[in-house]
Amino acid sequence: MKKHRIASFLLAAMLLTACSEASPQNTDSAPAAQNEPAPEAEIEVEPETQIDTADHVPEMKFDKEMHFLLPDVSWLTRDIITDEATGERVNDAQNAMKLEMEDRFGTTLSESFTGDIWSTAYITRLVSSGDDSFDVCYSLDLYAPGYILGDVVTPYTDVEHIDLSRVYWDQSILKCMTVNGTPYFAFGAYDLSYYDFTHSIVFNKNMIDAYGLDDPYALVRNGAWNVDKFSTMAQSVISDLDGDGTMTRASDSWGFMSEPKQVLPNFWISSGEMSIAKDAKDLPYLNIEGNDRFFAVFDKVYQIMWDEGVWCSDQKNIDHWPETAKMFGESRVLFVDEIFYRLNELRDVEIDFGILPYPLFDDTQTEYYSRVEAGARIGMIPITNKHPEYAGALLEAMSSYGYNHLIPEYYEVALKRRTSRDSESAEMLDLIFETRRYDLGDTWWCNELRDGLFKNMFAEDNRNLASEIARQGKIINKTLSKVVNKLAG
Repeated sequence: MKKHRIASFLLAAMLLTACSEASPQNTDSAPAAQNEPAPEAEIEVEPETQIDTADHVPEMKFDKEMHFLLPDVSWLTRDIITDEATGERVNDAQNAMKLEMEDRFGTTLSESFTGDIWSTAYITRLVSSGDDSFDVCYSLDLYAPGYILGDVVTPYTDVEHIDLSRVYWDQSILKCMTVNGTPYFAFGAYDLSYYDFTHSIVFNKNMIDAYGLDDPYALVRNGAWNVDKFSTMAQSVISDLDGDGTMTRASDSWGFMSEPKQVLPNFWISSGEMSIAKDAKDLPYLNIEGNDRFFAVFDKVYQIMWDEGVWCSDQKNIDHWPETAKMFGESRVLFVDEIFYRLNELRDVEIDFGILPYPLFDDTQTEYYSRVEAGARIGMIPITNKHPEYAGALLEAMSSYGYNHLIPEYYEVALKRRTSRDSESAEMLDLIFETRRYDLGDTWWCNELRDGLFKNMFAEDNRNLASEIARQGKIINKTLSKVVNKLAG
C-alpha cells in the first residue's frame, strides 16, 4: 500500500533539509594495495527543494483598523486571534500572529461575534444595507452556497495579494471547494477550525490489552485496518455487564460510540466515496443514485452497527460527549469517534488511549481518507469592503504566518505531545491530517444530505436508500443546480 510521509506543512517552514557534502579526495595519499577494493565512487547529493512558505505581500500600511466578524461557536473551535498571552502555546501563537500583523501593516485587529449563525441572514443584511464595518466575515461552511447565490462575497481570485496556489492555503480541500474553477472560499493556515473539525477514531488501549486484540497501529501500517477488522475487534468487547438481558449505555460494554449523524459520513468518506462529487467541468452533482459502491458501503455500515450491535444505539436524550468520555474512562467502549477539538478533553482521562484514522473499506482500497466535518469557518470578503486589497494582504500574510508558527504549535505541541500519549498516535496524526477530505454533501449541502437525509435514516435503522434517494433526489439536484447554473453561466 502507499506509504504516507509527514505532510510538508509540519516542519518544512521551520527547517532547511541538511545535505551531506562529499569529502574532497586526498591526492597525496598512497595508492591502494592490489588486493584491496577500490574506493567507492562518490555521489553528489542534490539538496531537497525547500518549500517557499513566506508570503509575497509587498510592504504596505493600512489606513484603517481591520475588523473580523465571527460566528460564536466557541464550544466547537477556537477563535482566530487572541488579545493576550496566557502561557498556553496555541493561544500565545495566535496572540503573536495578531501582534505581528498589527506591527507589519500599521493597523489594529479586532474580532466581533454574532449568535445569528444558523443562516445567511446576518451577513446578507449587513451587505444589503451597505454596512462596511467588517473587512472579513466568517460563517459556518454549510451556508456557503447561499452566499454564492446572494452575490454578497468577492471570489478570492478577484482579491489582490491572495495567491491560493501557495502551500499555506489548504490545497486538498481547496479542490473540493471550487465550483466551475472558481474559489469563493479557501481555508488558510491562520484559522484552526478546519483542523478542529477533522475526525478520527480514539481507541481504548486498556481494552485492547485486556481482550488480547490486534495492535491497531500495525494494522494501519500494513493496510489491514479495514471495516471488517474494525467490526471484529468491536464485537469482541460487546458485553451485557450487568446481566439484565438488555444492552444499555449506563451499564454495558460497547464496541463503538458516535453521534448517529456522524456514523455514515465518517465511513463513506473513509471508504473513498463522496455523496456529492464534481464532474470534468468542476461542477457538483449528486453521486449516490446508480453508485453501486456507495450502496455497498451504506449496507456494510448498517450491518456492522445495527445487525452486529457494534454501535451504542442507546443514545436518546444524552449529552453525547460527557457520556462518551465517562464510558470511555470506565473502559466500556473500545472505539470512539471525535473531532480533534474534543481530543483535548481526554487529557484528564486516566486510561491509556490512542488515535487512528477511519478504516479502509476493503483490501482493494490503498488510501486512507479522513473527514473534515461541516462547521469549519469560511472567510468571506464582502462586496461592501472598500479596501479588499487590505483584506487580501492580511489573509495572505496571516496564512503564511499560521503555517510557519501557529500550525506547528497546534500540531506538535497541543496534539502530539499533550493529547496523544505515544509516538504511534503521533504517527497516526500525520496520516490523518495528510489525507483529509471534504465532501460537499457533508458540508455545503449538509442540511439537504447529511442532516436532511442520512441523519434520521441511520438513527431509525432505515435502510431504504434507493427509495429515499428516488424520493428526495430531485429536490437535492434542484438545490445543486441553482449554484451550478449561476456559476456555469
